[in-house]
Amino acid sequence: MIARRSRAGVPPTPQHVVARLVPLAPGLYAFSLAVDTRRRDPMAGLVLPRVHVSAAPRREGAIEITDSFGRAGSWLDGRNAVLFVTSPAGGGAALVTGYLAGEPDPMPLELEIRRIAAPGLAAPAAPMTLTLGDLAAAEEPQPLGLEIVAHIRERGDVRFQGAPWIGRLGPGLWIEGFIIVPSDRLAETAIEYKGLSASGTETPWLDSGALCGSRGMGIPLIGFAVRQKAVAGATPLDCEYTGYFQSGATVGPARNGAPCRSAIDDDALEGIELRITPRLPRHAGSRSP
Repeated sequence: MIARRSRAGVPPTPQHVVARLVPLAPGLYAFSLAVDTRRRDPMAGLVLPRVHVSAAPRREGAIEITDSFGRAGSWLDGRNAVLFVTSPAGGGAALVTGYLAGEPDPMPLELEIRRIAAPGLAAPAAPMTLTLGDLAAAEEPQPLGLEIVAHIRERGDVRFQGAPWIGRLGPGLWIEGFIIVPSDRLAETAIEYKGLSASGTETPWLDSGALCGSRGMGIPLIGFAVRQKAVAGATPLDCEYTGYFQSGATVGPARNGAPCRSAIDDDALEGIELRITPRLPRHAGSRSP
């Protein structure tokens, strides 16, 4: 919460500011306020709520933003009802900052994001609603979608999507290998992972879609790590992961390339919990319009 003083020296109604980083697959998007909730703050002279849309930090120029008249623009408010955002072929991300109405406990603000054109998109996709202003808790970026195939002892390849854990199917059903395939284009080319097997073999850092470990050889993994590739200008991501092992030990969360393994020698990996999220800039919520 940020309170600013008026010219007369009297504190105006507090202004609430909240930011979210939104990954975007390639295509053209329409950003608009879901409902008309405009009011004018008489002391600050602003129409509130209002929303600012920009490229992700350190990726200026990676997306293009225009208003409904085809001009460069960045604000959604009473004067501009829609912004058009073009995400490039490799995908991009938008930093969305909401300036909420000045009541002590303002209503959350809903932003509608609709993908209206993209290669292979026959019709506009269903809109996504982004909620800004849950001030009861700190806003956190949403985790990116992941699809993981784990080769599990006696079960073979098992596909996990949206599950809290990969594996953990029962005692002795360890993970021999895994493949991470992010469903989000932003992470698909941005992450890499490696593993350590009970045979002592350590894999190199592997790209998304590559098998980490083995299949059908009866050799469990005993450790793993996940991180973002070092690519200049990439949207920062946080990789957080926890391992569950045959001994019953739960290790983690480890982050951003740190090894995750049990303190017990040759303790077979039976479960993986993985979360990849865009990283908000430290002071994203403290700017004023």
